[in-house]
Amino acid sequence: VFDQSRGYDFCDRPEEWINGTVKMRVKTCESLKNPPIYFDTSVTDLPNPVVPLPAIGNGLEVIDTHMKSTGQEFILVNGLDDDVCSKLPGVHDENKPPMFGQLPDGTWLQFDPHFDVMENTVENPLSDGGGIKTFLTDGYTQCSNVARSLFNENGCKLSSEPTTCQGSYSRSDIKIDLNADSIIAMRNITGKYIYAISNLPLRGDSDTPVVSACQEGAKSRWDVLPSNECVATDLDDETLEALTALLTKSPDTNAFIRDITFPKHVHHCSAESKESLEEVSIIIDSECFKRVHPDHMSIYDMSYCANDDNPCLFDTSNGHPIKDLMENDDNVFLDYLGQPNKFFDESA
Repeated sequence: VFDQSRGYDFCDRPEEWINGTVKMRVKTCESLKNPPIYFDTSVTDLPNPVVPLPAIGNGLEVIDTHMKSTGQEFILVNGLDDDVCSKLPGVHDENKPPMFGQLPDGTWLQFDPHFDVMENTVENPLSDGGGIKTFLTDGYTQCSNVARSLFNENGCKLSSEPTTCQGSYSRSDIKIDLNADSIIAMRNITGKYIYAISNLPLRGDSDTPVVSACQEGAKSRWDVLPSNECVATDLDDETLEALTALLTKSPDTNAFIRDITFPKHVHHCSAESKESLEEVSIIIDSECFKRVHPDHMSIYDMSYCANDDNPCLFDTSNGHPIKDLMENDDNVFLDYLGQPNKFFDESA
């Protein structure tokens, strides 16, 4: 007899079929037979709500083929149209009480929740990024949308779904300088092929025109170089003044890269620069600011491209461009233009 006021631990994984073995720790581990689901109304109330299920073979189909459990697992093929559905939770997880259904012959069944794995790839992303799942689970299921990057920019799609969510990421007050030493430390901790990506072409593989750095709200990244390493672009006075002010007054304290966002109603470029201003270099005192790809020197985990099945289609006849840099040279910079093929090209 079990004491219903306390809990019991399983000694082993239970056999989830009628008369399967269930080992539970009472004082020692004792083997019991897994009973069928039954409610004795003389000692307990019926569960509420109860899902009225159709007869087996009439919308409820057998799916288990285990020799010990055949005919004990079912799937409801077409769902139900019943008022009880409005009383059920949108998502059922391990923290909610069990859910029961009953066949026309009085047999009881218990709902067995499973993961519903949704496809969410660059080629076929979720239309709302998983926003409806986030809402139904009160945030327990997180949003699947990610920030735009050089890996997904050619597959980005604008969603009009009202449940579209925005991925949120926890932030820390700890600041880490992303340099060769810290990247190597991350590699040692994670065992991943982590690199800073350099020499990305400004237009990317798709050769799509880059938004002008002078457009309102446009974010641009600039390489900070000695003034003798570049040639200044011939710009009109209005454009030069606006970009110089943004670059010198930027709160970005990175000594090697400067990120700016062109504001509204504060600075103004000429109409021509606002329409099209891609490759540009500006010399300010002893420094040159050269516009680069927005992901230039960003940190990425390239472990996927290091898999044995060569998913990035490298020419490995003279070594592996991802593995060898880390394993042989301990190099932290992955030169995009130095690769035998454009492995960021999603059409490859």
